[in-house]
Order: sequence, then C-alpha cells, then structure tokens
Amino acid sequence: MAKIALRPYIRRFSSPNAQDVAMAKLQPLETFSLQETEDGYRLLVSALGGEAIYVSITPDQMDGIIESLEAAMGGEEDDAGAEEDEAF
Repeated sequence: MAKIALRPYIRRFSSPNAQDVAMAKLQPLETFSLQETEDGYRLLVSALGGEAIYVSITPDQMDGIIESLEAAMGGEEDDAGAEEDEAF
C-alpha cells in the first residue's frame, strides 16, 4: 500500500476546539467558492457526489493559505523585475 506524504508547503490549520479525527477519504473537487465577509472569508467546498461544507476563515488563516499556495506553485513571481523589463 502506497503512503501519502504531506508536502512541507502545506500548513495544517486547526481550531483550538478541533478534535483528532481519522483522515477523510480523498475525493475530487466539484465546487469551490470564496466570499469575503465582515470577519474574514467564507469558503464553500464540495466533492463529487458529496455534501457541501462552508468554512469561515480569518484574515490570518487566509494569509497562510495564500502563502502555502504560492509555495506549492513555485513561489511568488518578481513583479518589480517584470516592470523594469517593460521600460526598455
């Protein structure tokens, strides 16, 4: 049986009230929707043939998610360097 390794750029977020639970079955993503709220963000996620869940995300958590995604995609591009190239 193959092992699933966690990649170092994926941070685990947990609530102070979270309990240890068994790992959920991995299912293909069907729906992803992000909305800004007064307190942060609301994320809707559902898997194919699965139930949709809403998750509230604080601004600090969103920053962590963005950093993790940037790391997964190879890091942030240097926008300043691109602007300098356009000047010539």
